[in-house]
Amino acid sequence: MLHNSLISGTPYPYLKISRAALKNNIKQVQKICNKNTKILWPVKANAYGCGIDTILPLIREMNIHYLGVANPFEGKLIRDYGYQGKILNLGGFYPENFSLLTDYEIIPSITDLWQIDFILKNIKTRKVIDFHIKLDLGMGRMGIKQDEIPNLIKKLKNTTTLRLKGIFTHFPESDNIKAKSNSLIVESFKQLTNEIIDSLKYKRSEIILHAANSYAVLLNQRSHFDMVRPGLFLYGYFQNEKDRILYSRDFKIKPSISLYAKPVSLRTLNSGDTISYGSTYKVETNAYTTAVLPIGYADGIPRALSNKINFQNFPLHGRVTMDQIILGKVKSHYKEIELLGKSSPSLEHWADLSNTVTYEIMTKLGHRLNRILD
Repeated sequence: MLHNSLISGTPYPYLKISRAALKNNIKQVQKICNKNTKILWPVKANAYGCGIDTILPLIREMNIHYLGVANPFEGKLIRDYGYQGKILNLGGFYPENFSLLTDYEIIPSITDLWQIDFILKNIKTRKVIDFHIKLDLGMGRMGIKQDEIPNLIKKLKNTTTLRLKGIFTHFPESDNIKAKSNSLIVESFKQLTNEIIDSLKYKRSEIILHAANSYAVLLNQRSHFDMVRPGLFLYGYFQNEKDRILYSRDFKIKPSISLYAKPVSLRTLNSGDTISYGSTYKVETNAYTTAVLPIGYADGIPRALSNKINFQNFPLHGRVTMDQIILGKVKSHYKEIELLGKSSPSLEHWADLSNTVTYEIMTKLGHRLNRILD
């Protein structure tokens, strides 16, 4: 976020985060799940670009069970903002930053066997460390593999330093309802978690099982278990326009982000004039009005949108630059232009035009944008 001295009283571009949309999306997830299903709200990558400090007041209000972060530094930041609820570090950790997890009461995930040895050897406190285990059942990214589970159990037996609180996994094809891997992972997860829980002599009721991300929440009810982790859907988006059209009729999530900017300069160009780097747009008429908006790819406007999109019927001309975009047909300095929102193309459409997914667009929304929870 911009320093207050830079945004106070100035019309710099800003993101409006809809409180009503976020509340609606939580309710939509709760409607699909069992009434006892807990929700972990992923707030990694600055709450998917929305601004963790911006949405924390709403999170406190909604009494969310867990927040999910990618690394200990994100967890520390949330503690610095005064949040006292449960935070789960979903990603791994380095030995050098493990102390952040204990100092700031961030729950670690065991993703590699060496982490158990490290904790037992290096943590001298009498305090019991709660943790979750991540299983790799097909993602091929992070987590304990199936053939490592006997060794996992051996390392965890008879320790009083570590206390298991949860086990989780992740689906590589949750958005593909026809993927056979989804049902196979559910069955493997059930079997392996029972083995771990029984071998370590825990009660099933003591352990939170979680596997479902956004698409698994919607398409794979058997994956809900005790807790779900619907990141993208809580913010109100599908990963692309095809999915938005396919699923929005039955799953009434609402986009939470609106993006606004005012012109910082108006120009009048004539036929033959060119616009922006590379001269990729040539003006075709005389006395053609354009506006420069002080927002560019450093703020999250994909360069791939160059010459491809209209915002409120104002065409984007020329290449997106680091700090500016140029729109045609704008005639007023004072008109606030909506780049994302009800009157402009969807975030999913942005993603399609940029040959990416909405996750990437959201997490690249820049720190210079003022963020407002409305």
